[in-house]
Amino acid sequence: MSFSWLTLMAQESEGVEAIEQPMDTGFLNTIWEKMTSVDLWINIGERVLWSIVFIIVGMIIISVVNRVIENFLMRRIRLRNSKAHKSSKRNKTLVSMLQNTVTVFGWFVIVVTILETFNIPVGTLLAGAGIAGLAIGFGAQSLVKDMITGFFIILENQFDKGDFVRVTNLGGTVAEGQVVYLGLRSSRILGYNSEMYMIPNGTIGEVVNYSKENTVAFLDFFLPIDADVRRVERILSVYLEENWQKNENIIEPPELIGVQDFVSGQLQYRIMFVTRPMEHLQVMRDYRINIQSHLQNNGITLGVPSIEFNEEQQ
Repeated sequence: MSFSWLTLMAQESEGVEAIEQPMDTGFLNTIWEKMTSVDLWINIGERVLWSIVFIIVGMIIISVVNRVIENFLMRRIRLRNSKAHKSSKRNKTLVSMLQNTVTVFGWFVIVVTILETFNIPVGTLLAGAGIAGLAIGFGAQSLVKDMITGFFIILENQFDKGDFVRVTNLGGTVAEGQVVYLGLRSSRILGYNSEMYMIPNGTIGEVVNYSKENTVAFLDFFLPIDADVRRVERILSVYLEENWQKNENIIEPPELIGVQDFVSGQLQYRIMFVTRPMEHLQVMRDYRINIQSHLQNNGITLGVPSIEFNEEQQ
């Protein structure tokens, strides 16, 4: 009984002595010494200063590169494109896209450089970001394909808003009509019957653009088989020379090609016109009426098909 009491008293005295002993604050003193170290703050100050320098220099480089892109690319596009007023939106989209790419890449380099300055393991961070980006890329690969295709459509000026195009994919026609919208991800084409085709750019295979170059059109009409072709040519030559410049859609003086064929007792005569893109149909409609009236006023009638019947003699 007495032994247990003595043991308990000894344990209590040891606990009191342990509580009364001062706490070891050596690690706090170590932290305080490091925090108040002049070399530490000089080192941090140098790294912050270098980071500020990197940011300023990076912003200047990004600004200069963006200005060079705007001046050089816009000037080159104006020289290559005769429809600059029509393509201003496309040109601005292309320049803005390139400038945004330069800005994002520039800031990425600046951030990586600053992290390296502070001895932060950039490789580990990039590895984690790469895995996340890979997962997102698999889910959005169609979107990425659409945007990349749209970028090259704009860069190569394959077609523009207002152009008349035919879009095919794997040999089949996807849409044909007038382009009413051109974006990075998709394009919209208005068909003949006012149907609107909304096409992801990634599905665009081959493009036939009817609005790129001037159109060559042939106007055919028929003359009687016994018509004086030389006289007809003199009349048409004078008429076309005096009137072709009145139509702003005709680019060059029309050319008299001549007699092309004999069809049903008639002479098939041909005139060649060079017109602005997609304006040949209206020019043909106008000149069919004008030529018919002019020839009729000069005593020349157009040909009428003739059919010969052979009677069998018994």
